[in-house]
Amino acid sequence: MKLAFVWIQWCGKWTQGRILAEKYWFKVLELWTEFRNIIKSGSELWEKIKELVNNWMQVTEDLWREVMEKILTENTDENIIYDGFIRNKWNLEVFNNFVEDYKVVLFEIDLNKAKNRLYSRMYDLETWETFPWDMQVNPKNWNKLVKRDDDKDLEAIKKRFSEYIEKTLPVVEAQQKQGIVYEINADQEIEKVTEELERKLWLK
Repeated sequence: MKLAFVWIQWCGKWTQGRILAEKYWFKVLELWTEFRNIIKSGSELWEKIKELVNNWMQVTEDLWREVMEKILTENTDENIIYDGFIRNKWNLEVFNNFVEDYKVVLFEIDLNKAKNRLYSRMYDLETWETFPWDMQVNPKNWNKLVKRDDDKDLEAIKKRFSEYIEKTLPVVEAQQKQGIVYEINADQEIEKVTEELERKLWLK
């Protein structure tokens, strides 16, 4: 089973992905994590990215396409959760070129609640992992957690949300017409969200 998890940051995608991975042997691919793995690899693709970063330039769409293509071609497991791969029309174009017969899981959550979660989250500067506001250290390595600079500005967070609504929502609406979108209430307790996922995806 191929699942594409979509919607706003901090809506619970990461948490539910790990739960399904443990219970049903899904492999979880999170786009930004895989991007960071490419950075650590020192590969030829990373050399292209590094040149842009060193010159304070944004990674271009062409390079992002190359990144996505590399990740998608190297991961062909039977059960995969793709987190953060479909955010706009060209993301969808690349994704559809490599992944067939997948389901889209839309995590619906109140935008104000998601905004507050994002504004409050903590961050590990070494591993780039994120954690809830009430955690002070990463339990895996005991690194001290800090707030990300881009999470301190509510206006910047609102801008990110606006981009999701402007670019991601039209893509999801088009997929809804295809009948491949499963809407999940992410405003529930974690266990309830998992139960709804299991029920709607016929996992148990």
